[in-house]
Amino acid sequence: MDPYKYFSDRRPNEEIVLLLRRHWHAIARYFLVFILEIVLPIIIFVIFLRFSEFAWEKGSPISVLIFLSASSYYLFIWLFFFHHWIDYYLDVWVVTDQRIINIEQKGLFSRTVSELNMDKIQDVTSEVRGKMATILKFGDVHIQTAAEEKRFIFSEIPEPRKVATKITELHREAERRIRAHRPGSQLHNDHSSDESNVSRTF
Repeated sequence: MDPYKYFSDRRPNEEIVLLLRRHWHAIARYFLVFILEIVLPIIIFVIFLRFSEFAWEKGSPISVLIFLSASSYYLFIWLFFFHHWIDYYLDVWVVTDQRIINIEQKGLFSRTVSELNMDKIQDVTSEVRGKMATILKFGDVHIQTAAEEKRFIFSEIPEPRKVATKITELHREAERRIRAHRPGSQLHNDHSSDESNVSRTF
């Protein structure tokens, strides 16, 4: 899978550091419900036939009604699970060395993309709640920006502490790059001095 397919406006020298989706636990819950919704009606119907006097007659009005109802039911639960799978798979957080890109799928035909430059980050915190999250090592990462901007939340991602630490490191590197290219900085002056020496040599 090519991670760069998730955004076409890649900046010069921009490199992807992390490509994140929600932990598999997020979709496993719906999968278990999906399996239960498939199996349970079959079990109930078999028990009903076994302990009742109902005689199944192929082609009878009642058998046709049951068949159509069952088909509609299974189509509905399949679409229900497919909707959650699409939402899980297409919700992506892309962390590069310059910015964070949040790609959020809303239904089958709607998608929202938002981004945040690394130097705009003010605070990064990780949160793991509950026994299941602690055992499976998933949780949330909260990224606080300037007061007038919204907060980024990575929900139910694997290894939230490691992700928060990495984003903090990238933020500090971004700040160092900005300071280095800012007029009046020591690194900027040293670079300008080197260029002047090269010019005088020629």
